[in-house]
Amino acid sequence: MMKINARDAQARFGEIMSTINREPITITKHGKETAVVISYEDYNKFQNLEELYWGLKAQEAEEEGYLSPDESETILGTILQSK
Repeated sequence: MMKINARDAQARFGEIMSTINREPITITKHGKETAVVISYEDYNKFQNLEELYWGLKAQEAEEEGYLSPDESETILGTILQSK
């Protein structure tokens, strides 16, 4: 994966737009990775994978059963007290 600092990214925007069709580009600022630029096609693939993941999680939850309101309140109370 190509890495480029933010200042160079601004100056080489056209090159970045061409490169993201082949590989993602990491943008750094002050030496720290701050962003990744990907193609729209890759973005759509990630969106579809995320939708599939959450759909499967919802299906698992439905098969395992849901918590009652009292169970939910107890669990949330425990979590909030531990913070």
